Amino acid sequence: MFQRISKKIITAAITVFIVITVSFLMVRFMPGDPLVHLVGQERYYELLKDSPAELDRIAERYGLNDTLWQQYLSYLKSIVTLNFGIAYSNNQPVLDNVLNRMGWTLILSVPTFILGGLFGMVIGVIAGWNPGGRFDKIMTPAMLFLNTVPSNCIGIIFLVLFAFKLGWFPVNGMTSGGLEGLAKAVDILWHAALPLALMILFRTSGNFLLMKSSVSQIRNEEYVTTAYSKGLSERKVLFRHVVRNAMLPFVTSLCMQLGDLTSGSMLLEVIFGWNGMGNLFYTAVNSRDFPTAQLCFIISAVFVVTGNLLSDIVIAAIDPRIKEGLIEY
Repeated sequence: MFQRISKKIITAAITVFIVITVSFLMVRFMPGDPLVHLVGQERYYELLKDSPAELDRIAERYGLNDTLWQQYLSYLKSIVTLNFGIAYSNNQPVLDNVLNRMGWTLILSVPTFILGGLFGMVIGVIAGWNPGGRFDKIMTPAMLFLNTVPSNCIGIIFLVLFAFKLGWFPVNGMTSGGLEGLAKAVDILWHAALPLALMILFRTSGNFLLMKSSVSQIRNEEYVTTAYSKGLSERKVLFRHVVRNAMLPFVTSLCMQLGDLTSGSMLLEVIFGWNGMGNLFYTAVNSRDFPTAQLCFIISAVFVVTGNLLSDIVIAAIDPRIKEGLIEY
């Protein structure tokens, strides 16, 4: 078991290194001259005409005149030392910008992960245990609809209805400003209510469909029939045999969802003006802010790889077939 997990960790480390390399190459081959986005198009052509030496100085400051190999080595060094340079957009340290935005994203993504997992599991068990029942007939179409319709479409509908028409929630932003203490916390929750509700709904829908599918399949297995024949009550069969076995793919899915904690929902953050990491990544790509886009991409990728690694470890820990070496994973 230790050797298997060690191999998974080594594979994850190699994957992260490949992601880091890909992010370096991807940013370097993005369209547009970084200098144009650094100084602005109008200012760039003014300097190009009147003071090209100033453009060379700026390019030297950001290492844009170095060879590709030199830039790659500097890039690896910056990752090791956590020195990701200065953002093109606001001339602030990239790491500070990203960590600040990450905190706002976690305000939405952590409750979404917890509540979406809990709600999806509970109602999925109920629907899967009684397939074709009234509860299943109501919840399955609703959750299937939420799981297939793009989040930005539902987000715009919610924004128009609850913010513009009814005025129950603010149109965009994260806080009204000028508040302190408890009043500020309540104001932030008020601004986060709509995007948070939508993210929980979408996450619940996916978890519901997975849990319902697992429970409805397992309830027809032979060992469930055997459990009934031994005189076990329906409640004991459900929790001891059905839910316990259905939790394996569900927990695996939850671990993989950890990769979404930092990226959040980019489209919903943009729609509701929530200045989280998803919104920052979107803005950085549009404005060709290469250092910021790189760091956002790397952090998101590392969380995804870590989530997949954790899912492998959890499977190995809770699946008795792997423990006994009956199957490979």
